[in-house]
Amino acid sequence: MLIRMKRGMTLIELLAVLVIIGIVAMIVGLAMWTVIDRARERAFVSDAYGLYEAARLYVGAEKVEFLPARSSAILSYGELVGNGLLDPIEDPFTGNVLPPETNPSYVLATKREDGGIDYAVCLKGETKQLCTYEGREQPIPVEALGTEAIRNR
Repeated sequence: MLIRMKRGMTLIELLAVLVIIGIVAMIVGLAMWTVIDRARERAFVSDAYGLYEAARLYVGAEKVEFLPARSSAILSYGELVGNGLLDPIEDPFTGNVLPPETNPSYVLATKREDGGIDYAVCLKGETKQLCTYEGREQPIPVEALGTEAIRNR
């Protein structure tokens, strides 16, 4: 019987271990990017809700109470920031602040026949937007806001 001395791993065994570690690292990395992308999407939808909440405050204090039934008012992002109801929004996809002076985001407030008010939001980031509803570019009703509504700009 031959006695073999214990030696280290062969080159092939080391390469196999490195390949396995590389595959595991790639899978973990992809999973992390997916988690990060979902977090950014949720943050973008959250910003749209913030725009909506600022519009509700503005409507309660100012405008739409005097609108006739079945009429609408557009409340711009710039107007809401300018009146101190909303801080400038940081785009979660780019990290840049959306400039209130030039960003076209808005909330559409529509007074119903019964006096209630419906809200729809159009949020335009630098690379993504929440402004497509029922296949057309239009504000999204607050009840329909979600990450699945995010589109590329």
